[in-house]
Amino acid sequence: MNDLKPALHDVALKSKTAFLLGIGGGGDIIQTIPMYNYLTSLGVEKIYLAGVSCEWWSEEGTAVSAKPFTCILRPTVYDVKEIQGAKLLSPHVALVDGQCQVRGRKTPEMLVAEMFDVQGAVLGVGDSPAKLAQELDKVLKELKVDLFIGMDVGSDSFFSGDEVKMPRTPLIDFISLGVMTKLSIPTFYGLAGYGCDGELELDDLERNVGKVMRAGGFLGAYGLSQRDAADIIKICAQFPDPVEKWPAVAARGELGAHRMLLTEPWGTTVRLSPLTAVDLFFDPQVLVEEVATAVKKIRDTDSLKEAEEVLLQMNVLPETRLVDVVEYLQ
Repeated sequence: MNDLKPALHDVALKSKTAFLLGIGGGGDIIQTIPMYNYLTSLGVEKIYLAGVSCEWWSEEGTAVSAKPFTCILRPTVYDVKEIQGAKLLSPHVALVDGQCQVRGRKTPEMLVAEMFDVQGAVLGVGDSPAKLAQELDKVLKELKVDLFIGMDVGSDSFFSGDEVKMPRTPLIDFISLGVMTKLSIPTFYGLAGYGCDGELELDDLERNVGKVMRAGGFLGAYGLSQRDAADIIKICAQFPDPVEKWPAVAARGELGAHRMLLTEPWGTTVRLSPLTAVDLFFDPQVLVEEVATAVKKIRDTDSLKEAEEVLLQMNVLPETRLVDVVEYLQ
């Protein structure tokens, strides 16, 4: 029995400092807040809440366009050196607080830092994934971090290329996931809001999750508390996001089919179950080996363009190559 991998809970009990990352950009950092509450209750003393330098910004300067029937397709990937008031720990790793801004706006990382009085951080994903992994590993050692958790919402990190649907936003998740596989400290991938992004069919998601579980990659779970749900609703009121709210909605019992406006004016149907309110933890190495195999190529690339080409060779659209905005009415 000595070959059994420790669950996240077991590692957390022995950890003093943790670094939590929302891996997909936009509001993914919101899914680190329940983890912050959980780890704090276990006695973890210092916790960093981070996101990546990727935002879905409209021309109006908000996260959601004010124009009806207008959808943002391509995210803005910015350089962390642009963040006013940030403390650079390396060329692509910055600490932020509620007073920081980038291009005249506050990102979710800055809002979370301000609202919950925590140390925020941003990882720059606009250059080389390989170099970012080296930088981050060094920074984590300097900060004496002994636990890393990358939180994702929905399903797209479980994309293998054999699914019925093509995911809308796989690239930034895959870059972050690749970085996580190169860290030298205990690292966990956390799936929040099971399937609630509508990017993969639930049959495909369950098949791929099963592959990872059978390979020994499942490392525990955490069910959202009432406080977690309230905290998610609180930040979503300040940073409206079409996906990030669903775990909290499910935790409050609003189960079944819901309409979500994402990248099309007609909406996408998402189905919430009690599982949507549970965070599942996996070994990122197993996830990449068994399912998200494109990550093995993306993590060694020297530029964002090269990473995009990996997906294009799979006939998958990288979100960073799309047009900025589509106005569906003439």
